[in-house]
Amino acid sequence: MTSRSERRMAWGANLVSEMARFDAEIAPDLWMFAGFGNVGVAMTAEGLVVMDTSGRAHAIDIIKRLRAKTQAPVHTIILTHGHGDHIGGLGIFLKDAEERGHRKPLIIAHELVPVRFNRYKMTSGYQLNVNMIQYGGALEQSGNINISRPQFLFPDIAYPDITYHDAMQFKLGGLTFELYHAEGETDDHTWIYIPERKTVIAGDACKEGMPNIGNPFKLMLRYETEWAESMELIAGKNPEFVIPGHGSLMDGAAAREVCLEQAAFLRWLHDEVIGMMNRGCWLEEILETIKMPEKWAGKPYLHEIYGCLNFVIHGIYNRYGGWYNGHPADLFPSKRSEIAAEVLKVSGADKLMKEADFVADGVQDKTLRKTAHLLRAKILDARANIETNGMVKNTLLRAAVVSEKDAQGQ
Repeated sequence: MTSRSERRMAWGANLVSEMARFDAEIAPDLWMFAGFGNVGVAMTAEGLVVMDTSGRAHAIDIIKRLRAKTQAPVHTIILTHGHGDHIGGLGIFLKDAEERGHRKPLIIAHELVPVRFNRYKMTSGYQLNVNMIQYGGALEQSGNINISRPQFLFPDIAYPDITYHDAMQFKLGGLTFELYHAEGETDDHTWIYIPERKTVIAGDACKEGMPNIGNPFKLMLRYETEWAESMELIAGKNPEFVIPGHGSLMDGAAAREVCLEQAAFLRWLHDEVIGMMNRGCWLEEILETIKMPEKWAGKPYLHEIYGCLNFVIHGIYNRYGGWYNGHPADLFPSKRSEIAAEVLKVSGADKLMKEADFVADGVQDKTLRKTAHLLRAKILDARANIETNGMVKNTLLRAAVVSEKDAQGQ
C-alpha cells in the first residue's frame, strides 16, 4: 500500500517544476505565471506591475521564468489578499529587486491586509499547526506536530505602502489598473481590471472548484453573497481573459460561466440555509436536507476539492447563527471520554468494538484500547482513500497517524 504521505493532497507544493507549462502570454506586455497561486505581471515603460507573489517555493521559480523574459525593475506589487499562497513569495520579489540594485517596489493592498498580518502574528503557532494538518505536512510525525518554522509569516514579509478602502485606480506606462475590494473567501480581497487589455486578475475571487466558504480550520466568517456579487461584477466587465487565483488562464466565455454559475450556486445555497434557519431548523437538519441540485452535479467549477457543500452550509450557518445546535445537553457537554465510558458500561466493549472511536476513548483495558486505536486508524485510512476533498483527506490521514501513535502508547 502507498504511504500516507503519497496519498495526501499536497496542493501543488510538489509541482513547482511543472507549473511553467501553464504560463500564458495574454499580450506582449501581460503574462500569467502559474503557481500555487498564480501571478500576473504587466510590463510598462515605467517598470513591472506584479499582481500577487504566489507561495514561497513557487515564487523562487516564477522569478526565474520572469527574468528569462525581462530584466525590467518591478515598480509595484499588488496583493489580492493576505493568504500565504498569494503573499508568501513577497520577500523573494523584494530580494530580487535589492540584488539588482532596483528601488524597493511599491506594495499596494486593501486596508484589511495589515490587520490579517497582525492576526497571523498573534496566532502564529495555531496557524502553523492547522496548516500542517490541512495541507498534509504532518503525516510523518507521530506525536505532537514538530513545527520547523518559528513564525507563520516569513520574516521578510513587508506591509503595504499604500492601502485603500473600496476602490482605487492608477495609471502606469499607458496601462490602467483598477482595484476593487471584494469580500468572499477573505475580507481583505482585491481583484484588478486592466481595461486596455480587457483582463481581470482575480486572485481568489474567481478560481476553479467550489468556493471555500466554511473552512473548518480557519476563520469561520466568510462571505457567500458578497463573493457572488464580486463574481457577477467580474463577469460584468466582459473580460477577454481572467487570471484566476488558482488554475489555468480563463478566456472570456469560460470565466463568465465560472463566475455566474458559482455566484448562482452561492446565492441559492444562502437562500436555502437561511430559509431553513427561519423555519426553526438547526444545523444538523439543514446538513441532512440540502443536497446538490442535479444541474450543478459534476460541474468542474463546483468540484469539491477544497471547498465542499457541507463546509459551505456550515459557513453560512455560522455566519448568521450561534454555536447552539438544538440539543440542550450540548450547552455544557461532558467530555467525550466520559460519555464513551458510560456507554461502554451499559453496552460492553466487545459489542461496540466496531465503533472504534467510542472504545478507544472510553475503555480502560489497555489491550482493548490498543485494538480500538488500530481499528480506528484502519477506518480513517479507508475513509481517506475514497475522499476527494483534500482538506478532509489530509485531516483523516493525520488522525490515523495519531491513532496509531496512541495505540503504541498503550
